Amino acid sequence: MRRCGINLKKFVFKTALKTFFIVVGVLVIGFLVFNLACPQHMATLFEQAGNYNLAVRYAALRYSYTDDTNDLARCLEDAILAGDDALTLEYGDEFLESDDSAQVMYELTAERGTDYLQLFGNAVVRAHYSTGDFVGALTLAFNINGETSFAYGNPLMSLAVAVISRSDVENAPIMLNALEHIATEDETEQSYLNDVISRVGSLVSENNNPAVYAAIKLKKDV
Repeated sequence: MRRCGINLKKFVFKTALKTFFIVVGVLVIGFLVFNLACPQHMATLFEQAGNYNLAVRYAALRYSYTDDTNDLARCLEDAILAGDDALTLEYGDEFLESDDSAQVMYELTAERGTDYLQLFGNAVVRAHYSTGDFVGALTLAFNINGETSFAYGNPLMSLAVAVISRSDVENAPIMLNALEHIATEDETEQSYLNDVISRVGSLVSENNNPAVYAAIKLKKDV
């Protein structure tokens, strides 16, 4: 009887152990399937938790399934919030070059009350500059801003402020040349422009930079 009791306990223990591993296995498989099948929900979960480094990975997986510009915009926004310059460039350049990016940014701006052209534009320009691509940053900023406006906080203004903050005497003449291509009829915008030109010009003259203003290709269209 005693031996029978011991064998019964072993049987119950083994059965419970097998059941435990089966349940764990099912849960793991279910989690993996959910990860792959519903990455948008995982992205939302990590966004709510403030972990944008993981959120952007799931957003990217979702975009790989849909090829939808709205999902690409989510990738870009998560990359910006994660502070990842490489991913900001990857998704940002692709998004801004897409045919329906303007419509997506218009809808996001209307929905959330934030200027998404300025938000995305500033972030991608900053990422170009931070990774050493000043000409790419300036060209993009100029394309977004255009030649007839200079709204406060636009990417071109933000780039000029970054050049001043870094005392970037190498690129200051190029920056100044681009700013001098702008002409706006709005008095407030013109005052912003004059102030930025003056500050960048001071940076150039104070450092006696002999560089001739570089000729760079500045597209007129966004």
